[in-house]
Amino acid sequence: MSHFSDQLKKARIAAGYSVREAIGAFHQQNIDISEKTLYGWERGIRTPDADVFLRLCQIYQIDSLSVFQDIPHEKSVSTEMERKYASLDAHGRRLVELVLNEEFERVHSASSVKQQTAGETARKPSRIRKMIEFWVSEQSAAAGIGTILEGDSFVKRSVPADCLPPGTSFGVPVSGDSMEPRYSDGDILLINKQQMPSVGEIGVFLLDGKGYVKQRGKTELISLNTKYAPIPMDEETRCFGKVIGVIRSDELE
Repeated sequence: MSHFSDQLKKARIAAGYSVREAIGAFHQQNIDISEKTLYGWERGIRTPDADVFLRLCQIYQIDSLSVFQDIPHEKSVSTEMERKYASLDAHGRRLVELVLNEEFERVHSASSVKQQTAGETARKPSRIRKMIEFWVSEQSAAAGIGTILEGDSFVKRSVPADCLPPGTSFGVPVSGDSMEPRYSDGDILLINKQQMPSVGEIGVFLLDGKGYVKQRGKTELISLNTKYAPIPMDEETRCFGKVIGVIRSDELE
């Protein structure tokens, strides 16, 4: 056991802490150490980091330099910290004390500010998103039979206003996984009916009485999920508009 580790143990006992009580005090200061670590300090097996050492002195209510007092200069010491301090004259030790005190204040103040900021952040209310109603098809694209997107097949849905890009005409729910990974089952596609998708763009189509959300090819409708084969288009294929956005299923009320 070195002089340094011996002083640490004496300081703990003088402060009235058992090992377990000292560990509890450290945890209250947001210092996560174990009994094994504390025993290691007091037996000279390991040495605390500088910032932890300063907090230790605060917990034990001792001056940081008191731990180094009465170190015999002629004896070999077990830690680099002890050896260097022991070699200093009175002026050097005063400088060390000045630096330790200033660094202690800096670390302590920074910790307090951080904790205060964290508390203020936790108290901030979550942002309330403005909701807006718009028309959404009751029938899904990529599944269903019959004429979709016409007549009375629309209902009003409440969605976050910031999810609707300019030019949105209506929404169409996605059914199935043929357009994954871009679009998933339950998402709502945002359609601009004034724009028609070019080759390579996504649109909503009607083919043989079924609604599809697909990528437009030159002569076929293409799924992004490669397990689905392309669907040949014919003269009766109709496009309802271009997909210009999406509202994910977890954003819906």
